[in-house]
Amino acid sequence: MNILDLDPGLAGVVDSVREVHAPIWQAIEDGRPVAVIDFAMLSGVVQALLNAIDSRLPQPPAAMALMAVAA
Repeated sequence: MNILDLDPGLAGVVDSVREVHAPIWQAIEDGRPVAVIDFAMLSGVVQALLNAIDSRLPQPPAAMALMAVAA
């Protein structure tokens, strides 16, 4: 498993995911419907989280990336 350094930028994104997720989870637990816009917001913050994580992971050398695209 990779260890992820929660720098202030990544910590902010994680907080955003939690903030958007909490009311959705509460609505599901309460048996209330969840609006489509809530799921859209959750999708957006999850994408931001994945992008933030990807930007912090070691990237393959450019030559390897070109070989992967060419294959």
